[in-house]
Amino acid sequence: MYTYKYAPKTSAQVFGQQLAVSQLKDFIVNYKSHKLKAALLYGPIGNGKTSSVYALANELDFDVLEINSSDLRKADNIKSFLDSALGQQSLFFKPKIILIDEIDNVSGVKDRGCVPAIVKAIEKSSFPIILTANDPFDAKLKPLKKVSQEIEFHKLQYRTIAHALTWICQQENIKHDEKAINSLARQVDGDLRGALIDLQTCGKELTFEKVVGLSDRKRTQSIVSALQIIFKSSSVDNALPALDQVDLQPNEVFLWMDHNLPKEYKDPKSLAKAYEHLARADVFQGRIRRRQHWRFLAYMYNLLTAGISSAKEERNPEFVHYKPTMRLLRIWQSNMSNAKKKEIVAKLAVATHTSTKVAAQQLPYLREIFRNGSGKEIAHELELTGEEVGWLRK
Repeated sequence: MYTYKYAPKTSAQVFGQQLAVSQLKDFIVNYKSHKLKAALLYGPIGNGKTSSVYALANELDFDVLEINSSDLRKADNIKSFLDSALGQQSLFFKPKIILIDEIDNVSGVKDRGCVPAIVKAIEKSSFPIILTANDPFDAKLKPLKKVSQEIEFHKLQYRTIAHALTWICQQENIKHDEKAINSLARQVDGDLRGALIDLQTCGKELTFEKVVGLSDRKRTQSIVSALQIIFKSSSVDNALPALDQVDLQPNEVFLWMDHNLPKEYKDPKSLAKAYEHLARADVFQGRIRRRQHWRFLAYMYNLLTAGISSAKEERNPEFVHYKPTMRLLRIWQSNMSNAKKKEIVAKLAVATHTSTKVAAQQLPYLREIFRNGSGKEIAHELELTGEEVGWLRK
Protein backbone atom coordinates (compact mmCIF):
# COMPACT_ATOMS: atom_id res chain seq x y z
CA MET A 1 0.00 0.00 0.00
CA TYR A 2 1.30 3.45 -0.94
CA THR A 3 0.00 4.78 2.38
CA TYR A 4 2.61 2.61 4.16
CA LYS A 5 5.31 2.57 1.50
CA TYR A 6 5.47 6.37 1.31
CA ALA A 7 4.72 7.16 4.95
CA PRO A 8 7.15 9.87 6.12
CA LYS A 9 10.24 8.64 7.94
CA THR A 10 11.32 12.07 9.22
CA SER A 11 9.60 15.35 9.99
CA ALA A 12 11.01 16.90 6.80
CA GLN A 13 9.03 14.37 4.74
CA VAL A 14 5.64 15.40 6.17
CA PHE A 15 3.79 17.34 3.47
CA GLY A 16 2.35 20.78 4.21
CA GLN A 17 2.35 20.74 8.04
CA GLN A 18 5.63 22.45 8.95
CA LEU A 19 4.26 24.55 11.82
CA ALA A 20 2.26 21.73 13.41
CA VAL A 21 5.18 19.29 13.14
CA SER A 22 7.59 21.78 14.71
CA GLN A 23 5.16 22.33 17.62
CA LEU A 24 4.78 18.59 18.09
CA LYS A 25 8.55 18.07 17.99
CA ASP A 26 9.05 20.74 20.63
CA PHE A 27 6.43 19.07 22.83
CA ILE A 28 8.12 15.66 22.57
CA VAL A 29 11.71 16.89 23.00
CA ASN A 30 10.90 19.26 25.89
CA TYR A 31 8.15 17.14 27.42
CA LYS A 32 9.41 17.25 30.99
CA SER A 33 9.50 21.05 31.05
CA HIS A 34 6.00 21.46 29.58
CA LYS A 35 3.17 22.32 31.95
CA LEU A 36 0.64 20.32 29.90
CA LYS A 37 1.51 16.62 29.78
CA ALA A 38 -0.38 15.63 26.62
CA ALA A 39 -0.75 16.94 23.07
CA LEU A 40 -4.05 16.91 21.17
CA LEU A 41 -3.52 16.86 17.41
CA TYR A 42 -6.66 17.88 15.55
CA GLY A 43 -7.69 18.46 11.97
CA PRO A 44 -9.44 16.80 8.99
CA ILE A 45 -8.89 13.15 8.11
CA GLY A 46 -5.87 12.10 6.09
CA ASN A 47 -3.76 15.23 6.66
CA GLY A 48 -0.79 13.72 8.50
CA LYS A 49 -1.60 13.68 12.23
CA THR A 50 -0.74 10.05 12.96
CA SER A 51 2.04 9.77 10.38
CA SER A 52 3.74 12.85 11.89
CA VAL A 53 3.91 11.13 15.27
CA TYR A 54 5.60 8.06 13.75
CA ALA A 55 7.93 10.19 11.63
CA LEU A 56 9.11 12.16 14.67
CA ALA A 57 9.43 8.98 16.75
CA ASN A 58 11.68 7.50 14.07
CA GLU A 59 13.68 10.71 13.79
CA LEU A 60 14.12 11.13 17.55
CA ASP A 61 14.59 7.37 18.22
CA PHE A 62 11.44 6.91 20.31
CA ASP A 63 9.24 3.84 20.57
CA VAL A 64 5.50 4.31 19.89
CA LEU A 65 2.83 2.44 21.83
CA GLU A 66 -0.44 2.99 19.99
CA ILE A 67 -4.02 2.36 20.97
CA ASN A 68 -6.97 3.18 18.73
CA SER A 69 -9.90 4.44 20.79
CA SER A 70 -12.28 2.24 18.81
CA ASP A 71 -10.33 -0.89 19.84
CA LEU A 72 -10.43 -0.54 23.61
CA ARG A 73 -13.59 1.35 24.46
CA LYS A 74 -14.28 0.64 28.14
CA ALA A 75 -12.64 2.56 30.97
CA ASP A 76 -11.19 -0.64 32.51
CA ASN A 77 -9.55 -1.63 29.22
CA ILE A 78 -8.14 1.86 28.66
CA LYS A 79 -6.86 1.97 32.25
CA SER A 80 -5.28 -1.48 31.93
CA PHE A 81 -3.48 -0.53 28.71
CA LEU A 82 -2.26 2.82 30.01
CA ASP A 83 -1.11 1.43 33.36
CA SER A 84 0.88 -1.22 31.52
CA ALA A 85 2.27 1.25 28.97
CA LEU A 86 3.19 3.85 31.57
CA GLY A 87 4.69 1.31 33.95
CA GLN A 88 6.90 -0.69 31.60
CA GLN A 89 10.33 0.32 30.42
CA SER A 90 10.55 0.56 26.64
CA LEU A 91 12.43 -2.08 24.65
CA PHE A 92 16.21 -1.38 24.59
CA PHE A 93 15.56 1.36 27.20
CA LYS A 94 14.46 3.83 24.53
CA PRO A 95 12.11 6.71 25.42
CA LYS A 96 8.55 6.16 24.26
CA ILE A 97 5.41 7.95 23.11
CA ILE A 98 1.88 6.84 24.04
CA LEU A 99 -0.40 7.46 21.04
CA ILE A 100 -4.20 7.33 21.38
CA ASP A 101 -5.59 7.64 17.87
CA GLU A 102 -9.07 8.94 16.95
CA ILE A 103 -10.03 9.87 20.50
CA ASP A 104 -13.22 11.56 19.26
CA ASN A 105 -14.58 8.09 18.34
CA VAL A 106 -15.16 7.42 22.03
CA SER A 107 -18.88 7.49 22.80
CA GLY A 108 -20.04 9.84 25.54
CA VAL A 109 -22.61 7.31 26.80
CA LYS A 110 -21.49 3.77 25.95
CA ASP A 111 -17.85 4.47 26.85
CA ARG A 112 -18.51 6.50 30.00
CA GLY A 113 -15.45 6.59 32.21
CA CYS A 114 -12.99 6.27 29.33
CA VAL A 115 -12.08 9.97 29.13
CA PRO A 116 -11.63 10.39 32.93
CA ALA A 117 -9.35 7.31 32.89
CA ILE A 118 -7.19 8.92 30.20
CA VAL A 119 -7.08 12.24 32.10
CA LYS A 120 -5.82 10.45 35.23
CA ALA A 121 -3.18 8.63 33.21
CA ILE A 122 -2.00 11.91 31.65
CA GLU A 123 -1.60 13.53 35.06
CA LYS A 124 0.78 10.81 36.31
CA SER A 125 2.55 9.93 33.06
CA SER A 126 6.31 10.28 32.76
CA PHE A 127 6.07 9.81 28.98
CA PRO A 128 4.48 12.11 26.39
CA ILE A 129 0.88 11.14 25.57
CA ILE A 130 -0.40 12.20 22.16
CA LEU A 131 -4.07 12.17 21.16
CA THR A 132 -5.52 12.67 17.69
CA ALA A 133 -9.02 13.89 16.79
CA ASN A 134 -10.87 15.14 13.72
CA ASP A 135 -13.31 17.37 15.62
CA PRO A 136 -11.75 19.42 18.47
CA PHE A 137 -15.12 20.95 19.45
CA ASP A 138 -16.67 17.64 20.48
CA ALA A 139 -18.07 18.21 23.99
CA LYS A 140 -16.70 14.95 25.38
CA LEU A 141 -13.14 16.10 24.66
CA LYS A 142 -13.34 19.12 26.98
CA PRO A 143 -11.73 17.37 30.01
CA LEU A 144 -8.85 16.26 27.76
CA LYS A 145 -8.39 19.73 26.28
CA LYS A 146 -7.81 21.12 29.77
CA VAL A 147 -4.72 18.94 30.22
CA SER A 148 -3.48 18.94 26.62
CA GLN A 149 -1.57 21.27 24.32
CA GLU A 150 -3.70 21.72 21.20
CA ILE A 151 -1.86 21.47 17.88
CA GLU A 152 -3.80 22.13 14.68
CA PHE A 153 -3.10 20.16 11.51
CA HIS A 154 -4.80 22.28 8.86
CA LYS A 155 -6.58 21.04 5.78
CA LEU A 156 -4.02 20.35 3.03
CA GLN A 157 -4.20 22.52 -0.08
CA TYR A 158 -4.78 20.73 -3.35
CA ARG A 159 -1.40 21.98 -4.67
CA THR A 160 0.38 20.19 -1.81
CA ILE A 161 -1.48 16.97 -2.58
CA ALA A 162 -0.82 17.36 -6.32
CA HIS A 163 2.92 17.77 -5.59
CA ALA A 164 2.93 14.58 -3.48
CA LEU A 165 1.02 12.62 -6.13
CA THR A 166 3.37 13.78 -8.90
CA TRP A 167 6.42 12.69 -6.89
CA ILE A 168 4.95 9.25 -6.19
CA CYS A 169 4.00 8.81 -9.86
CA GLN A 170 7.64 9.45 -10.74
CA GLN A 171 8.83 6.89 -8.17
CA GLU A 172 6.36 4.24 -9.38
CA ASN A 173 6.73 5.00 -13.11
CA ILE A 174 3.02 5.76 -13.38
CA LYS A 175 1.96 7.49 -16.58
CA HIS A 176 0.03 10.62 -15.70
CA ASP A 177 -0.96 14.04 -16.96
CA GLU A 178 -1.26 17.29 -15.04
CA LYS A 179 -5.03 17.53 -15.50
CA ALA A 180 -5.61 14.12 -13.91
CA ILE A 181 -3.26 14.89 -10.99
CA ASN A 182 -4.94 18.23 -10.26
CA SER A 183 -8.43 16.75 -10.58
CA LEU A 184 -7.63 13.96 -8.13
CA ALA A 185 -5.97 16.41 -5.73
CA ARG A 186 -9.08 18.61 -5.71
CA GLN A 187 -11.48 15.67 -5.50
CA VAL A 188 -10.07 14.24 -2.26
CA ASP A 189 -10.70 17.56 -0.46
CA GLY A 190 -7.51 17.66 1.63
CA ASP A 191 -7.34 13.92 2.33
CA LEU A 192 -3.83 12.88 1.26
CA ARG A 193 -4.30 9.34 2.52
CA GLY A 194 -7.44 9.01 0.38
CA ALA A 195 -5.54 10.43 -2.60
CA LEU A 196 -2.85 7.73 -2.28
CA ILE A 197 -5.49 5.00 -2.13
CA ASP A 198 -7.19 6.40 -5.25
CA LEU A 199 -3.86 6.69 -7.05
CA GLN A 200 -3.02 3.06 -6.38
CA THR A 201 -6.51 2.02 -7.50
CA CYS A 202 -5.86 3.57 -10.92
CA GLY A 203 -2.92 1.26 -11.60
CA LYS A 204 0.07 2.20 -13.78
CA GLU A 205 -1.72 4.91 -15.77
CA LEU A 206 -3.54 7.87 -14.26
CA THR A 207 -5.96 9.51 -16.69
CA PHE A 208 -8.63 12.13 -16.24
CA GLU A 209 -11.31 9.58 -17.22
CA LYS A 210 -10.19 7.23 -14.42
CA VAL A 211 -10.25 10.04 -11.87
CA VAL A 212 -13.79 11.02 -12.89
CA GLY A 213 -14.87 7.39 -12.62
CA LEU A 214 -13.63 6.97 -9.04
CA SER A 215 -16.35 6.53 -6.45
CA ASP A 216 -17.05 9.70 -4.53
CA ARG A 217 -16.33 8.79 -0.89
CA LYS A 218 -18.57 10.41 1.69
CA ARG A 219 -16.49 12.59 3.97
CA THR A 220 -17.73 14.07 7.20
CA GLN A 221 -17.08 17.79 7.11
CA SER A 222 -16.57 19.85 10.22
CA ILE A 223 -19.04 22.59 11.07
CA VAL A 224 -16.18 25.11 11.04
CA SER A 225 -15.38 24.31 7.39
CA ALA A 226 -19.08 24.52 6.51
CA LEU A 227 -19.41 27.95 8.14
CA GLN A 228 -16.39 29.20 6.22
CA ILE A 229 -18.01 28.16 2.95
CA ILE A 230 -21.38 29.73 3.84
CA PHE A 231 -20.03 32.99 5.26
CA LYS A 232 -17.16 33.55 2.81
CA SER A 233 -18.58 32.16 -0.44
CA SER A 234 -19.48 34.64 -3.17
CA SER A 235 -21.63 32.06 -4.95
CA VAL A 236 -24.94 30.63 -3.74
CA ASP A 237 -24.20 27.42 -5.66
CA ASN A 238 -21.06 26.88 -3.59
CA ALA A 239 -22.90 27.49 -0.32
CA LEU A 240 -25.88 25.19 -0.99
CA PRO A 241 -24.14 21.82 -0.29
CA ALA A 242 -22.05 23.15 2.64
CA LEU A 243 -24.00 21.28 5.33
CA ASP A 244 -24.49 18.03 3.40
CA GLN A 245 -21.65 16.16 5.13
CA VAL A 246 -21.79 17.86 8.54
CA ASP A 247 -22.49 15.29 11.24
CA LEU A 248 -24.55 17.53 13.55
CA GLN A 249 -28.18 17.69 14.56
CA PRO A 250 -30.10 20.70 13.13
CA ASN A 251 -30.45 22.23 16.61
CA GLU A 252 -26.67 22.32 16.98
CA VAL A 253 -26.26 23.88 13.50
CA PHE A 254 -28.69 26.66 14.51
CA LEU A 255 -26.68 27.35 17.67
CA TRP A 256 -23.39 27.54 15.73
CA MET A 257 -24.97 29.91 13.18
CA ASP A 258 -26.53 32.13 15.83
CA HIS A 259 -23.31 32.43 17.82
CA ASN A 260 -20.94 33.17 14.92
CA LEU A 261 -23.07 35.31 12.58
CA PRO A 262 -22.34 38.63 14.41
CA LYS A 263 -18.59 37.93 14.20
CA GLU A 264 -18.69 37.51 10.42
CA TYR A 265 -21.39 39.97 9.22
CA LYS A 266 -20.41 43.43 10.47
CA ASP A 267 -22.84 45.37 8.26
CA PRO A 268 -26.16 45.83 10.18
CA LYS A 269 -28.26 45.38 7.04
CA SER A 270 -26.52 42.13 6.10
CA LEU A 271 -26.71 40.85 9.67
CA ALA A 272 -30.45 41.60 9.89
CA LYS A 273 -31.10 39.87 6.58
CA ALA A 274 -29.06 36.83 7.65
CA TYR A 275 -31.00 36.54 10.91
CA GLU A 276 -34.25 36.81 8.96
CA HIS A 277 -33.22 33.76 6.93
CA LEU A 278 -32.13 31.97 10.12
CA ALA A 279 -35.50 32.73 11.74
CA ARG A 280 -37.42 31.47 8.69
CA ALA A 281 -35.35 28.28 8.73
CA ASP A 282 -36.27 27.86 12.40
CA VAL A 283 -39.96 28.16 11.48
CA PHE A 284 -39.59 25.29 9.03
CA GLN A 285 -37.74 23.27 11.67
CA GLY A 286 -40.67 23.77 14.04
CA ARG A 287 -43.13 22.58 11.42
CA ILE A 288 -41.01 19.52 10.76
CA ARG A 289 -40.87 18.69 14.46
CA ARG A 290 -44.56 19.30 15.19
CA ARG A 291 -46.19 17.99 12.03
CA GLN A 292 -43.50 15.60 10.73
CA HIS A 293 -43.56 17.40 7.37
CA TRP A 294 -40.10 16.28 6.25
CA ARG A 295 -40.47 17.90 2.82
CA PHE A 296 -39.69 21.19 4.59
CA LEU A 297 -36.17 19.94 5.37
CA ALA A 298 -34.93 21.09 1.96
CA TYR A 299 -36.31 24.61 2.57
CA MET A 300 -34.71 24.75 6.01
CA TYR A 301 -31.23 23.83 4.72
CA ASN A 302 -31.56 26.14 1.69
CA LEU A 303 -32.21 29.06 4.05
CA LEU A 304 -29.33 28.03 6.36
CA THR A 305 -26.85 27.82 3.48
CA ALA A 306 -27.75 29.81 0.37
CA GLY A 307 -30.04 32.19 2.26
CA ILE A 308 -27.50 33.25 4.88
CA SER A 309 -24.67 33.27 2.32
CA SER A 310 -26.61 35.63 0.01
CA ALA A 311 -27.50 38.00 2.86
CA LYS A 312 -24.10 39.71 2.92
CA GLU A 313 -23.42 42.84 0.88
CA GLU A 314 -19.76 41.90 0.49
CA ARG A 315 -17.38 39.23 1.72
CA ASN A 316 -15.64 39.90 5.04
CA PRO A 317 -11.88 39.78 4.23
CA GLU A 318 -10.87 39.26 7.88
CA PHE A 319 -10.11 35.84 9.34
CA VAL A 320 -12.78 34.90 11.88
CA HIS A 321 -12.19 32.14 14.41
CA TYR A 322 -15.52 30.33 14.74
CA LYS A 323 -16.30 28.96 18.18
CA PRO A 324 -19.13 26.86 19.61
CA THR A 325 -21.71 28.61 21.74
CA MET A 326 -21.34 28.29 25.50
CA ARG A 327 -24.92 27.09 25.58
CA LEU A 328 -23.75 23.70 24.27
CA LEU A 329 -21.17 23.60 27.06
CA ARG A 330 -23.81 24.29 29.70
CA ILE A 331 -26.03 21.56 28.25
CA TRP A 332 -23.06 19.17 28.29
CA GLN A 333 -22.16 20.09 31.89
CA SER A 334 -25.75 19.49 32.95
CA ASN A 335 -25.78 16.11 31.20
CA MET A 336 -22.49 15.13 32.84
CA SER A 337 -23.80 16.15 36.27
CA ASN A 338 -26.97 14.12 35.77
CA ALA A 339 -24.91 11.17 34.54
CA LYS A 340 -22.84 11.18 37.76
CA LYS A 341 -26.04 11.40 39.81
CA LYS A 342 -27.58 8.43 37.99
CA GLU A 343 -24.40 6.36 38.43
CA ILE A 344 -24.32 7.05 42.19
CA VAL A 345 -28.02 6.28 42.56
CA ALA A 346 -27.61 3.00 40.64
CA LYS A 347 -24.68 1.92 42.86
CA LEU A 348 -26.59 2.89 46.03
CA ALA A 349 -29.67 0.97 44.87
CA VAL A 350 -27.63 -2.21 44.31
CA ALA A 351 -25.84 -1.91 47.66
CA THR A 352 -29.07 -1.27 49.64
CA HIS A 353 -31.25 -3.69 47.65
CA THR A 354 -33.77 -0.98 46.82
CA SER A 355 -35.15 0.59 43.66
CA THR A 356 -33.42 3.55 42.04
CA LYS A 357 -36.42 5.69 43.00
CA VAL A 358 -35.93 4.92 46.71
CA ALA A 359 -32.16 5.31 46.42
CA ALA A 360 -32.57 8.74 44.80
CA GLN A 361 -34.61 9.86 47.82
CA GLN A 362 -31.63 9.05 50.08
CA LEU A 363 -29.18 11.08 47.99
CA PRO A 364 -29.53 14.36 50.00
CA TYR A 365 -28.59 12.50 53.21
CA LEU A 366 -25.65 10.85 51.48
CA ARG A 367 -24.41 14.24 50.24
CA GLU A 368 -24.63 15.68 53.74
CA ILE A 369 -22.42 12.86 55.06
CA PHE A 370 -19.76 13.56 52.40
CA ARG A 371 -19.93 17.34 52.88
CA ASN A 372 -19.12 16.88 56.57
CA GLY A 373 -15.89 15.12 55.65
CA SER A 374 -17.09 11.58 56.29
CA GLY A 375 -18.11 8.91 53.82
CA LYS A 376 -14.75 7.28 53.12
CA GLU A 377 -16.06 3.79 54.01
CA ILE A 378 -19.24 4.40 52.01
CA ALA A 379 -17.23 5.48 48.96
CA HIS A 380 -15.15 2.29 49.22
CA GLU A 381 -18.22 0.06 49.62
CA LEU A 382 -20.08 1.67 46.70
CA GLU A 383 -16.87 1.77 44.58
CA LEU A 384 -17.37 5.45 43.84
CA THR A 385 -14.94 7.21 41.50
CA GLY A 386 -13.08 10.37 42.47
CA GLU A 387 -15.43 12.45 40.31
CA GLU A 388 -18.50 10.91 41.96
CA VAL A 389 -17.10 11.62 45.44
CA GLY A 390 -16.38 15.19 44.33
CA TRP A 391 -19.96 15.57 43.12
CA LEU A 392 -21.33 14.37 46.47
CA ARG A 393 -19.15 16.90 48.34
CA LYS A 394 -20.36 19.89 46.32
